[in-house]
Amino acid sequence: MSHGWHVGLVLRRGDVAAVGPSLMLALGSSRYLEVGWGDGDFYPAPRGTIGLALRAAFCSRSSVLQVVGFDDEVAEMFPHAKIVKVDLSADGFAALTRYVEASYAVDARGRPIMVAPAIYGAGAFYLARGRYRLLDNSNTWAARALKAGGCPIDAEAVVTAGGALHAAAPCAARRTLAGVPLPLLD
Repeated sequence: MSHGWHVGLVLRRGDVAAVGPSLMLALGSSRYLEVGWGDGDFYPAPRGTIGLALRAAFCSRSSVLQVVGFDDEVAEMFPHAKIVKVDLSADGFAALTRYVEASYAVDARGRPIMVAPAIYGAGAFYLARGRYRLLDNSNTWAARALKAGGCPIDAEAVVTAGGALHAAAPCAARRTLAGVPLPLLD
């Protein structure tokens, strides 16, 4: 799902739970989880600035995951987002979930390290692994997650949100109306 400059992954909570114990399931009983990865200063900032954007692009100090739980249908929760519904096998979804789980930085007890409340909804930002850079950003992270899930994506070539959605199209659910394919992007 694209928020404009940034792509996030929306996962059904029940599907995540079926994979096994998960750091993402700590958000109560919401129906969906949205997960995004980004720069530790810019992403959780109440208002992004040019200075924060430049630091994120060229000398990021940390990375974070934002995990938000919600119950509304995805298109209702994010009415202005571009959404691609991706079909993964059970093994592919498990691999994608493991990729997301491996992105968490954890404390000595193996617990996620919360650093800030979420920008919206019920959730939080957690310290993440990896180094955010201009050409290794939230969109690249999401493309790598989809590649881990079995999508034939050249994740290292994905830089923009539009590029991430385009790369995900081959794995998108094929919707039809009377046998005529509908557009992949909502």
